[in-house]
Amino acid sequence: MPKRYPIELRRDVCKRLLAGASVVGLARETGLSQGTLFRWKKQAFIDAGLAPGVKSLEVDELAQAQRTIEELETELALVRAAAAIFNGEEPISPKDGARLPRR
Repeated sequence: MPKRYPIELRRDVCKRLLAGASVVGLARETGLSQGTLFRWKKQAFIDAGLAPGVKSLEVDELAQAQRTIEELETELALVRAAAAIFNGEEPISPKDGARLPRR
């Protein structure tokens, strides 16, 4: 799983990269890997409109839409299962301890 950095750190570093700061120098100064900084720089140029590509905001919106779709599909599956039970399509078996004890 990728490491998550504070958004403020990323914003500050991206501003400096857009201003022309060296990736190698920033890597030494911040302790971040050069690979991470190169990815951030590339995305910063895209977000600033200086390079072609998908902007960060659009990616966030897409991820939110995909999460919503997953939630709705799960909810739909539950509704379908409930409808099947109420329509008598699926037999309901009692749980082991659900029966009243004999006297």
